[in-house]
Amino acid sequence: MAPHLDGNSPKAEISSPLAPNITKPRQTRRPLFPVLTLLSLAAVLYYILQNGLPFYKTPSTVGNSSQHDPPKLEPFEPLKRYSLAYGRAACWQENGVWIKKLTPVEMSSLGIDRFQDTDRVDDEEFCTRLRMYGASFWDLPPRWPENVVWCENLDACVKATKEVGFEVGFPTSGGVWVLDTGRGSDEMFPKSLGLQNAQNALAMDERCKVIESLGGRFCEDVERCADLARLLGL
Repeated sequence: MAPHLDGNSPKAEISSPLAPNITKPRQTRRPLFPVLTLLSLAAVLYYILQNGLPFYKTPSTVGNSSQHDPPKLEPFEPLKRYSLAYGRAACWQENGVWIKKLTPVEMSSLGIDRFQDTDRVDDEEFCTRLRMYGASFWDLPPRWPENVVWCENLDACVKATKEVGFEVGFPTSGGVWVLDTGRGSDEMFPKSLGLQNAQNALAMDERCKVIESLGGRFCEDVERCADLARLLGL
């Protein structure tokens, strides 16, 4: 008598040679975790771009000022008619400023107190007299050089719009002495040291003698002097 075969015995697992050879397709697992991670990061990034960081508050503007207003620059010299710290006289005219470093004699002639500051006063007569002493002109607002947005002294950083090179003296006897210092350096070099004497003069007549010795020209009539007309742009 044939032994009873249990359905769970190893022999029961042997397939019949007549049974078709059917294999089950292998199930592939999709990488769900990396995909979900990327989607989460994209959602967080989108939220930050739209709403900002949840733990950071954007500073609010004060009053009605705009966040896009350009920063206010500090004032630059010249600020006064004369400043001891700046050491130059100035006057404002025609959307610009005339500047001249004056000697004590010139300051006395222009009525400037050399021992204290003088506040700015828009005065056409003073401007005309300062220009007669050879002041140079700068446009305002200034065109700062490349990579420069501010400078303490205007004339130290920006080239003058109208560069003037004259030394002038008004003798007590009348008339005017004018020395053109804007000539070529080769021509002026032998006399350049003599210009220091004009700076050291203690009186206007001394200054006039120095200008005369350096080859200055004399005009009897100040109003008809061609050199002064050039200074005033006439």
